[in-house]
Amino acid sequence: MGKPQRQAALGFLITAALVLSFVAMMVAVVMVSLPVFAYAAAISYGADLLLHTAKSSTLDRLRDSRFGLTIRFLIRQFLLLALCGALIDLDSFVVQMTSVGLLLLFVLQLVYGALLKQVKSERAALPFTTRGLDLEALAIRRLPHPFLMDRHVRKMLHLDVPLVGGAIGTIATDRWEYVTFGGIASVWLAFVAVLVLLPGAKNALILPSADDAIDELNWQLAQYRPQIALYFTFAAVSRDFMYQVNMWLESLESMDLRPIIVLRERATLRFLDATSVPVICVPKAEYLARVEMPELRVTLYPGNAGKNVHMLQRHEVKHVFIGHGDSDKLASSNRVSKVFDEIWVAGRAGRDRYERIKHAVTAQQIVEVGRPQLMPLRRWTGSVSNETPTVIYAPTWEGWTDDACYTSVIPAGEHLIRTLLSHERQLRIIYKPHPLTGTRSAAAAAAHRRIIALLQEDNARRFGRKILDSKTAARRLARIDKRLEALQERGVRSKYPDLTEGERTARVRKLRDQAGTLYWDSLPVDAHHVVTERVPTLYDCFNHSDLLIGDMSSVVSDFVATRKPYAIFNLEGLPDAEFRNEQRTAYASYLLDSDCNGLEAAIEATLHPAQDVMAPYREQLKEYLLGADHPPSTVRFTNAANDLYSRGLQDFPIEYPAFEEFPEEPGQPPRQRA
Repeated sequence: MGKPQRQAALGFLITAALVLSFVAMMVAVVMVSLPVFAYAAAISYGADLLLHTAKSSTLDRLRDSRFGLTIRFLIRQFLLLALCGALIDLDSFVVQMTSVGLLLLFVLQLVYGALLKQVKSERAALPFTTRGLDLEALAIRRLPHPFLMDRHVRKMLHLDVPLVGGAIGTIATDRWEYVTFGGIASVWLAFVAVLVLLPGAKNALILPSADDAIDELNWQLAQYRPQIALYFTFAAVSRDFMYQVNMWLESLESMDLRPIIVLRERATLRFLDATSVPVICVPKAEYLARVEMPELRVTLYPGNAGKNVHMLQRHEVKHVFIGHGDSDKLASSNRVSKVFDEIWVAGRAGRDRYERIKHAVTAQQIVEVGRPQLMPLRRWTGSVSNETPTVIYAPTWEGWTDDACYTSVIPAGEHLIRTLLSHERQLRIIYKPHPLTGTRSAAAAAAHRRIIALLQEDNARRFGRKILDSKTAARRLARIDKRLEALQERGVRSKYPDLTEGERTARVRKLRDQAGTLYWDSLPVDAHHVVTERVPTLYDCFNHSDLLIGDMSSVVSDFVATRKPYAIFNLEGLPDAEFRNEQRTAYASYLLDSDCNGLEAAIEATLHPAQDVMAPYREQLKEYLLGADHPPSTVRFTNAANDLYSRGLQDFPIEYPAFEEFPEEPGQPPRQRA
């Protein structure tokens, strides 16, 4: 059983114990049984703690079922009072102490929560968040310590344990001390928590006005003088979508122009990779309009989104759609792209996609710049790299609607894996699905889980103890992950507050390289791999593979840069010529149907290059999709940016604002008068 299955099974068992414990407490009240109630209450507390420690997905389902954390604690407390009423008179000392203690505890919990809510709402009202810019002059105070803020609801609710335990002890022994001291302990701990939080919360609420903050940001930007921006906004913010930005970071860093990253949702900062490029996140359009970047003449857009319009309004800036991967999907030739001054595509294929959309964009808008991200890919030597040939299955996801369901996971994924596992030649399989696989379709999620189970079962059958021994490497990878998380943290949580963003980025990339090497060394050389985490990267998987099997997506386009054999699913059953004509990435591919017919030809081409009839077509397709090898795409990308910037300066020469002298700190340059 793999890790996801073990976690799911553990979550189910803990949830079952939690639900049964509450049922047992209700039964105990009806039966008027104190021992049953005490045991059930203890199990419920333990199950709650384990459920949160395991970070089970069951937590969301419990909350959606109106059985969330706060409700569970309230139910347990009401059941305790009901038991007290059944065993003892309602006006007894234990009932009165328990009721008063719970009421005071509830009030203090409300005060604590209200303080934190006020801090978060006030901080969220700041006009922007930044990385890589020095805004010390704003004197923004630090947030309270993470221990006081993280999971505070769960921590405060658990303060009822002394009171509940004391009440049960008093009922069992008839000694008033238990409930008295238990109640005092619970209320005192809650009161101390509020007292400890109060100074930090008050300090965190000392904030500059929006006008002062914007003025200081503009001052810092005037010192940095950004010339080119990467602009990103997305409504559904998660780590799975941030690859659209992260794939361009190293290309930005290598530019001749001074780059800056402009984000619109604060949550995106959590998932933005480490980079030496300064970052500003400005959620509100009214504040973005006040951000001054007088030398900015080029803005790059990796995605089409409604909030793009807030940046497109800058008439002095040349706006460029760069996308997040070239493919034959409709998103790679969207009519909306005509709002941009230029559209940068990898090669001639990108130009042709747009030209097929009549009256959409002009030929002058399209610029071929290659794919700078593909430089780390190793070119095929003409033979398999290891004794055991490696096949990477990298399907796309199910898409936003059933009308555009491009994935092969549902109709063919499981059959493909079974066929590869039963092949007469032993094969190593790398399963690298799209990060969003199964997020919209239950059928895709189920097929995805079955594929993982098949590969894990085959690994266990073939290697047995060796797979278990790889847990040592897994623990080392976990330690690297913790170090990476620590490096990605900023502010009060940061263990490295004095690192510059450049130093932080260098350390993060070095650790990722170490993690990638450790990952491949952690399993036998011919063991299968299920890759659903950030390590190893997709391109690292390409370098360890001999044959790609995929769908219509940018993954295939990128793989073509290796010149290795690849196969694409023709799920609609179109005639080969028609399918290749419609999907240009299929021009040099071996084609598979939903029954995996055609797979043997692709495998034979990989094992015996003399039978690889598609090899010369892949050479042609590589140049067509991704452009020529010389000059390198990094050079073409940089040159395109420099050229567009020069034209932007010609159209809108820089007008420097006038600066007036007024008192400043010694040694500081004069700032522009507001």
